[in-house]
Amino acid sequence: MILFISGGVRSGKSSFAEQTALSLYNKSVREKESSSLYYIATAKKSDDEMVDRIRIHQQDRRHTWKTIEEPFDIEHILSNCKKCDVILLDCLTIWVSNVIFDLNYSLEKLESVISTCLNLARKKHFHLIIVSNDVNVGIPNPHDSVITYMYYLQQLHQAIIEQSEIVVEVQAGIPTYWKGVKWL
Repeated sequence: MILFISGGVRSGKSSFAEQTALSLYNKSVREKESSSLYYIATAKKSDDEMVDRIRIHQQDRRHTWKTIEEPFDIEHILSNCKKCDVILLDCLTIWVSNVIFDLNYSLEKLESVISTCLNLARKKHFHLIIVSNDVNVGIPNPHDSVITYMYYLQQLHQAIIEQSEIVVEVQAGIPTYWKGVKWL
């Protein structure tokens, strides 16, 4: 299953995604399925604030999660996941920023990587939860690089949503289901 969760900064989307992932994982455990619970963290330790945020997130996840800090190569990580695993990718927004600005990914490269990741989830039958920010609201930014970034991210959002079974937007901690069935 592919689940896409979006929302603004500090909207509660990551907490909702973690609750959803834990629920899926616990369901697998109850059904005696062999599965693991992964948290793919895409943030880089870029400054003291980010180091503190990463530390807090790690403490919150405790020992249930297998946390993988990977700012670039999410495709490789997903290729090693197996049937019934639950993978939370948090977040697409930061990953896109990393690969555009550090590795000069084009839109075509981004679409190729995301397509491969979605195909892996379907082929291997694992649960993939993708978290991303809504960045297309508010005052437009006049900088070309930001406009390009926003355009690329929105193209990826549309591609992921098209293939997702469930699409949720979180605002002020309240999930709104745009596609699929509310099950949590």
